[in-house]
Amino acid sequence: MSGLTSADLVARAEITDVVKRLARGTDRLDAEMMASCYHPDGFDDHNEFRGGPREFAAWVCEVLPHFQATHHFVADPYIRLEGDVAQVDTYCEAHHVGVDSDMVMGLRYVDRFERRPGDDGQLGRWLIAYRVCAFDWTYTVPITDKWSFEEHFTVGSRDRTDITYRGFGVGPLTPG
Repeated sequence: MSGLTSADLVARAEITDVVKRLARGTDRLDAEMMASCYHPDGFDDHNEFRGGPREFAAWVCEVLPHFQATHHFVADPYIRLEGDVAQVDTYCEAHHVGVDSDMVMGLRYVDRFERRPGDDGQLGRWLIAYRVCAFDWTYTVPITDKWSFEEHFTVGSRDRTDITYRGFGVGPLTPG
């Protein structure tokens, strides 16, 4: 990776943050966060769904709630920059946990990111202009044994009450 400039490194960091924010928004069923990862005229092709960012976010919030949880584990994206356009490939392993099974998928997000001028004429943020979700494999694991968290455990939630929305104000750490 010789020859990278500080601007290249900043672009890569901004693109990586968008990829991670979209995974977080999906797992938290946060439509606003998901849509914010795309340019307003962006397009998402998730095979069963094809359309704009707001419609995509609404679709996710419609089809995923029947799972008890989802976790999208994204790898570091492979980013190829060409000016204000980037081709980005990101591997993902997604878990969709139901009452009695975990549907596991291996997939890749193949994205075109663009940095477009902002309203003030300055260069804006890197956002997704076009995404294709390419599925590589899937299997379902039956869940035969479950255990529940103890009452004093911090348990995640799939909405804005989740601990990640509290920022750093989660309270002092105290010995157990």
